[in-house]
Amino acid sequence: MKVKSYFVPNVAAALALARQELGPEAVLLETRTAPPEAAHLGRYEVVFGTPPPNGNGNGTSAGDAAAPGVATLMREVERLRREIERVNAAVARSTLTAALQSMPCEEEARVMSRLLEAELDPELARQILESARDRLGAAKGCWAEAVAAELAARCRTDSRLGRRVEGPRVAAFVGPSGSGKTSLIAKLAVREGLLRRQSVQLLSLDFYRVGGAEQLRHYATILGVPFQAVETRHAFEQALRESGRKDLVLIDTPGLDAAEEAEAAELADWLGGVEEAQCHLVLTASMRSADLWRVAERFERFRPSRLVFTRLDESSVCGPLWSLALRLDRPISFLAVGQRVPEDVEPATVERLVELLGLEVARRAVGAAA
Repeated sequence: MKVKSYFVPNVAAALALARQELGPEAVLLETRTAPPEAAHLGRYEVVFGTPPPNGNGNGTSAGDAAAPGVATLMREVERLRREIERVNAAVARSTLTAALQSMPCEEEARVMSRLLEAELDPELARQILESARDRLGAAKGCWAEAVAAELAARCRTDSRLGRRVEGPRVAAFVGPSGSGKTSLIAKLAVREGLLRRQSVQLLSLDFYRVGGAEQLRHYATILGVPFQAVETRHAFEQALRESGRKDLVLIDTPGLDAAEEAEAAELADWLGGVEEAQCHLVLTASMRSADLWRVAERFERFRPSRLVFTRLDESSVCGPLWSLALRLDRPISFLAVGQRVPEDVEPATVERLVELLGLEVARRAVGAAA
């Protein structure tokens, strides 16, 4: 295989050079930030390669023949990883089940069981129960209330959009494909624009896919709010300058999957250059704990300061979103429970989040904790 690195300002420039020099068979192998000693050559180092010449006489290159084997290996690694996660979770549940049976207090065991049924991280559930026990002390009280109060003390919410600086407040929404970013932005545009009578500007950075910005453009037309799709960093910065008289700018981004590292790096660099931008990571509440954590790690390059959970209506358990928020120590800004615009979005509240775990005493306990 022939391999060549390009030091370029963006991935699109590297792709053009690779296709010109290596031919149409060139494939993207790796993208990384250029090392300090090569930064003057370009912001990114992008590596392309071409398959080796056909050497097996059957019309199939060795590189092409190897590709299915690599794909099979990657699938097997993923299967083994998921199996390890499943076994670890089963061991943790088994350990806690044994602990439940030895609990002297029936109510304590019942509350712990409820947390585990909600799929809260077992170790996190144990820590919360221990803290609730300290809250109760020697006094006899309601275990469910003590646990709800402890959850409330640990949970953080913040539904303010954008940072308070000169000019408009700017909020960007990132996340994987299908997480509901675009419809969420439409709901927030109605909430902030029509209901709160603020001037709103919608921007789309979804230029990697054909027609990627059209859904948000459609929403903007219906809502009667300004919309702009931008495809370059210069155009993005210009659009932000032109929106200086607006109250709020909401930015949509493409659904970036694990294989789109180069695109993610480029967009993270764009947003990172906007000091006033506040980034919200949008995730679906129906995802498993391990998947939520993996996706969150992938989007850390965007430095999200808030979490948004969508599709709560499609999930029967909400422990995984609790586990992620507490582990990351990030506030939750909004919850989306359906597709209706604008009804199916609500600012996150501690009370609502505690209720999602199925603790019937949430309202009383959260009030007491406050």
